[in-house]
Amino acid sequence: MVTVLVDGKPVELTKAQIAEAHKSGLRQADYTEKTQKLAEQRKAAEAETAKAREERQKYADGLNKAAAVLEAQLQEQQNIDWQHLLDTDPVEYLRQQHIAQKRHADLQQTLNQKAQLEEVVKAEQASSYREHIQNQRDLLLAKVPEWKDEAKMKQGTQEIKDYLLKAGYSESEISNVHDHRAVLNVRKAMLYDQMVAKASVAAKKINATPARVERPSTGQTQNVDKRSVAFQRLSKSGRVEDAGAVFASLLT
Repeated sequence: MVTVLVDGKPVELTKAQIAEAHKSGLRQADYTEKTQKLAEQRKAAEAETAKAREERQKYADGLNKAAAVLEAQLQEQQNIDWQHLLDTDPVEYLRQQHIAQKRHADLQQTLNQKAQLEEVVKAEQASSYREHIQNQRDLLLAKVPEWKDEAKMKQGTQEIKDYLLKAGYSESEISNVHDHRAVLNVRKAMLYDQMVAKASVAAKKINATPARVERPSTGQTQNVDKRSVAFQRLSKSGRVEDAGAVFASLLT
C-alpha cells in the first residue's frame, strides 16, 4: 500500500490502483491535448473556409444578377414581331437576332458557371463532413482507447446501437449521431444499466437461496429443558433458592 494525498487528505492505494490512475491520467491528458489541437486546427480551417465561402457567395451573387438581367432581356426580345421586323428593316432584324443569340450564349455560360460553383460547394461540404467525422473518431478513441481494435469498436458500437433501438430511437436518428460526446454519454448510460441489471440478478439469486436452519444440539436442548423446569419451580414457590437455580440455568 502507498499513501498519497488527495485533496489534502491521506489515502492508501495499492500499486494496481496507482497504475490505473496513472493510465487514466495519461488518457485524459492525451484526450485534452488532442482536443486542444483539433480545436486550433478547426479554428484555422473555419477562418479559411469562411473567407472562401464569402468570396464564392459574392461570385454566386454576381452570376445570379447576370442571369436575371439576361433572362429579362431575352424575355423583352420575345415581344418583337420578327416577321414584321424582317420585312420592314432587315438590317435591324439581323442585329436583333445577333443580340439574342449572344444573350442566349451568355445565359448558358452563366448557368454553367453556377452549376460548377454548386459542385464545388457540394464537394467542400462533403470534405468538411468527412473531416468532422474523422475528428470525432479521433476524440472518441482518445477516450476509449480499446476501440482502436476495430473488432472491439464494432462490437461496442453495435451494443450502443442496440441499446438506443431498445430505448426507442430510430435507425436514421442513430445514424446521425456523430458527436463523440453523445456517444460517450450513451455508452456510460448503457454500462451503468448493465451494471444495475447484473446486480439485480445477483440479488435475486441470493434471495432465492433457502435459509439454512440449524437444529439445536442435544446439550442445547437439555439446557432449555432445565431452564423451563427452573422457571416453573420458581413461579410456584417464589423461594430465593429457586430464583438462584433459574439464574444458574441461564449461565449454562
